[in-house]
Amino acid sequence: MKKLSITLISVFFLSSVLISTNLKAQDAPVYTEGSVWNLTFVKLKANMGDDYLKGLSKTWKASMDELVKQKLIKSYKILSGDASNPQDFDLILMTEIENYASFDPDPVKDAKRDEVEKKVREALGGEEFQKTVSNYSTLREITGRKTMREIFLN
Repeated sequence: MKKLSITLISVFFLSSVLISTNLKAQDAPVYTEGSVWNLTFVKLKANMGDDYLKGLSKTWKASMDELVKQKLIKSYKILSGDASNPQDFDLILMTEIENYASFDPDPVKDAKRDEVEKKVREALGGEEFQKTVSNYSTLREITGRKTMREIFLN
């Protein structure tokens, strides 16, 4: 009887240790969350890449610079590469924001964004801005958009 009690206590103790060790391993985070990125995938039409990039430098880059200055976005990037097939994209336009909460409705931020667009439009001249933006459809095709979170492995 004494052996049975010792065995049961030993089994209980051992199983408790194993369970608590297993729970601790599950609680450890695998990664830390970082910024959120908005991605736009662009397929350039044949021989139109330079024209499109010239337009972007006048409109999109100017807007992004001002949005960074106003702290409405953290940063932005453009990635360029060869398409891997006829349906693939050539460019990725990327904007970095702090977190998903930045998507929440905010009339103050919306007003600031509208001001940025107005400022860029006026700096370029409203007519030239409109001409540049409306010409984009002849230079490229948007193949998709995606929002993704950056993660850092622990």
